[in-house]
Amino acid sequence: MSEPDRPELLVPRELFGGAWADYVDVFGDFAELAIDFARLDPRTPTRGVLVARVAASRWCILKLHQELTKRVE
Repeated sequence: MSEPDRPELLVPRELFGGAWADYVDVFGDFAELAIDFARLDPRTPTRGVLVARVAASRWCILKLHQELTKRVE
């Protein structure tokens, strides 16, 4: 089965720079999960600010796993 064509994504100007994260927390189950990305305070690493929360479907979870595995090998 071949991968479907990648959709053309419109990136709003305010998201061009992305968000820096040095901490991640994953919660949920295999059907769907949420991923919190945070930036920790370098002076107080026990405190941080959430920079993005992504809720993902099962398909997205599997695709993310596949892509990360390819890049690590």
